[in-house]
Amino acid sequence: MMDRREFIQLSASTATLAAGGFMPLLAADRKRPRRRPGRKPGAATSGPQNIFTKPAAIEPVTGYLPRFKPPGAGSMKGAFSATYSLVQTLSSGTASRNKVSGSLVVSFKDAICTSTEVRNNKPANAIRNRIRCAGELNGAAGWMLKSFIAAAQDLAFTESGIWDGRQMTVKSKSWTQTRRTSNPLIAQWALLGLLASGKFKAAPLKFDMLDNSTLRANQTLRYCGQVDVPVAEGKIKLDCYAQTGDAVLPIHYLVDAAGRVQLITQENTNWALAKLT
Repeated sequence: MMDRREFIQLSASTATLAAGGFMPLLAADRKRPRRRPGRKPGAATSGPQNIFTKPAAIEPVTGYLPRFKPPGAGSMKGAFSATYSLVQTLSSGTASRNKVSGSLVVSFKDAICTSTEVRNNKPANAIRNRIRCAGELNGAAGWMLKSFIAAAQDLAFTESGIWDGRQMTVKSKSWTQTRRTSNPLIAQWALLGLLASGKFKAAPLKFDMLDNSTLRANQTLRYCGQVDVPVAEGKIKLDCYAQTGDAVLPIHYLVDAAGRVQLITQENTNWALAKLT
């Protein structure tokens, strides 16, 4: 099944899909890999294991890492603005074949998390989110989303949502949907500040993820220890967190000693920190 991110670029019927309530996906219809016999539940992989690369957390970006220069300034503890390069994985082998195909800007201030993701397709498309967070886990109390194609403004659509602690309600111009939640609802990019705190090294975080107004239920964020990451100026050690759950490919967050989330990998779609203020 074609995901909506691709469909919005290829067909004018995107507006019809928007009215039906299907949100952009990052290949959510792809099957999660089966756990190998003897593999511990916390040992997440990023899709089919690449025999050339260990750990799996850096498997999708081994071709990009030799030119990656991790920013050494700024902090994600408190207010911040982070710019990421969107790194696409085209193929894997002794080194992956990667291409920078967009950008992501995430800002957090006064309990408001905003994000703008741009994908440099033909035509380019963008998704903007503004999320009002609440509580020590940055729960998604309310949000606004706008998705549009630069060359086809008539295909733009907006949605709003709220979460009352038990269910989330999403509204567009022509429909309303509700989804029941069983865990704290946290937007993916609101996780950055939580990862910076290091509070989940001792015990995993159980949550439901808000992904562009779509519910990804029953997520677990687990600390997996340190990994050596070869970058432009040599090897660095980064703390590795793995996220697994319903309707997502495994996601790895690689965090430096100062709490900066330097790399986020998710098989075909990955993010590398470019600037932090």
